[in-house]
This record gives sequence, C-alpha cells and structure tokens, in this order.
Amino acid sequence: MIRKIPAIAAVCMLFGALFSADRIAIAEPAAKGGVTPQEIETFWGMLESSVDGGYELVSRSALKQMLAEIGFTDNSGLAELNAKQKAKLGEIRTVKYILVSTIGKFGRRLNLSLSLIDASTGDVLPDRKVTDTVGTLEELADRLPGLLREIGLGTEAKKRGIYAMLHPVITAKNPPDYLSASFSSGLESFLLGKGMRLQNLKTVDSILRKNGIGSLDAAEPALFARIGELLRVDSLIRPEITRFSVTVKREYIAASKRTVERRICNLDGEIRILSTGTGEVVAVIPFRQKIDFDDVEAKEDTDDWTAEDYGKYAVEQLIPAIGENVFRAIGR
Repeated sequence: MIRKIPAIAAVCMLFGALFSADRIAIAEPAAKGGVTPQEIETFWGMLESSVDGGYELVSRSALKQMLAEIGFTDNSGLAELNAKQKAKLGEIRTVKYILVSTIGKFGRRLNLSLSLIDASTGDVLPDRKVTDTVGTLEELADRLPGLLREIGLGTEAKKRGIYAMLHPVITAKNPPDYLSASFSSGLESFLLGKGMRLQNLKTVDSILRKNGIGSLDAAEPALFARIGELLRVDSLIRPEITRFSVTVKREYIAASKRTVERRICNLDGEIRILSTGTGEVVAVIPFRQKIDFDDVEAKEDTDDWTAEDYGKYAVEQLIPAIGENVFRAIGR
C-alpha cells in the first residue's frame, strides 16, 4: 500500500529541502604559528557574526553532530580531504557550504585564509578563496566584511556618501616640491566648500601610514578596495598631474625699446574616481588649464614674487575650474 502524503505536508517538505540547501556552516578556524585559543575563538566569532550572503547559518553544535555522524572527529582538515573523505562529507544533505579558515602569526603580523567547500562534493571552490595579512585582530575586524564579500558571503557595504582624496600621482617633468600639497589642499578646500562629504586629508595620511601603505603610483585595485575599507568611504578621488610648467618668454618691444617677460602656467592631468567596492576606476575627468600672468601682474604686486610664488598662485587660481568638473561628474 502506497502511503499518501497530504498536499500541505508535501509542500512543506519541498520548501524545507530547498531552504536547507542554502545553509552554511563555519568550521572552527585552524591555528598556525602561535595563535592562542582565545584568538581563535575571537576570529571564529567574527566569522559567525559577519557571514551573510543570504545563507542560513548552522550552529557549531549542529555542525559537530553532522560531522560526528559521518565519522569526522574534528574539522581541522576539511580543506585537505582525500577522495574517500570527500565522499563521506557528501553524505551531509542539509548544508550547502562549509567555510574553512586558517590563521597564523608571522612575526607581528597575522596571516589568514578563507575557503569555501561545496559540502556535496567536499571540494574547495577555486574561485571562492581569499587570503590576507593584517596587523591586529582589530584591523581584521575592519577588513573581514570586505574579504567575505570577495567570496560571496558578505552583505554589500552600505553607501555612506563619503569620499576620500588621495595625493596626486605626478608624472610631470621636474615638478616643484610644493605641487602635491598645493594641489591636494586646494582641491580638498574647494570640494568641501561645495558641501561634499570628504574625509580629511590629514586623517587619510595618518591611517595609510599606520597601516603601512606607502606609494600608490602602481597600486592594484585590491589595494584601493582595502583603503576604502580602512577609511570607511565609498569612493576615492585620485588626481594625476601630467604637466605643470611655469614658462617665461622674453619679448622685445620695439616701440618702447625694452624687453618684457611674459609668464604662462600650464596644468594638465586627470581626476580618477575609484569605487572602494571593487577598487576599479568608475570615472575619469581630464583637465587642461592655462593661466597667462599678464592680467595677474596688472592686478597684483608681483615685483618680489619668486618662481614658487607664481606656481602656487597658478594652482590656486586653476583649482576651481578643475573642482567644478569633479563636483559635476560625481553628481553631488
């Protein structure tokens, strides 16, 4: 006699099976190189409180029981199973993924890795692995949401509407020492004056130094994404100056029988806007600015001006046009 299952019960069983396939378990982190049990427990708790991605989290005790039922006494070697062990792991039908991790000390740094295992096959998913190095557990807590997002287990960061400006990359020939600071501070002041929410430059510099981040001239997108996490901003404003010159042209005026000097400043480059979610460039705003000092000298007392005075004045006068284009491009 075939036993009939009521329709409602059948639907419940079906949905239960579907939802169970979207469950995830977090194995106890494997310790390497002098990490204490307390640090392991802290890291494990961080993972449990940070994992999302739409999955239902299986409790530690439930995972332990599931593994015991198929003959696993611990979970320290889940990422390195042989074929027989993978087949046994595949007997677990109520969990879709198992997150395995390692954390170890190397000098004063903490090295960590996160890997996602397909519970049905026991295989580590090659495109869902990530590694990182941090200085402290506090830094790890800041970085962990971004790392989990990289392997599809995090919640997309909420937009804060905050930007941070980085010092310009300068590829212009023979740039003066003052150029980077003058350009950065001038653009920062202009954008703040337009009401943009902008992380303070001094704060940015301090955080980058504290985390051992130096030159960004050849940085990869992953580093910009990390900077975004550290600064807690949505986008980075990264200028590049390709040309800066203050040239002096001498002209002989026959009518007055005298030689006059004409100064012209050229400032060329681009502003790149980078998403801190990916570290990729999302907008490029070119600029090509020029100032002729004939009009300036008619209004300003420039008799005692040095080449640096002319250069700083030019940057100050040209920044508003550049800043206005940045403001419009960002749409604020």
